[in-house]
Amino acid sequence: MSVTIIECLMNANHNLQSPLAPALMPMIKEQLNNATTLLEKGYEPDDVVDAIIEEFGSIEEVPYKDEENE
Repeated sequence: MSVTIIECLMNANHNLQSPLAPALMPMIKEQLNNATTLLEKGYEPDDVVDAIIEEFGSIEEVPYKDEENE
């Protein structure tokens, strides 16, 4: 399921509220890392997280948005 950056942040927040939060912590950390990394790299809150990561292979390989067009 593809989610936007803002939806990813909302999902992480929802998961933190869950009684299962301790068990979900690896997933929550990944959600927060993906969303914050993409925002820091200049992507918009309505950009789709999975599509960006799939295009570049991993979150670490995603370039800054202004570098993408060079």
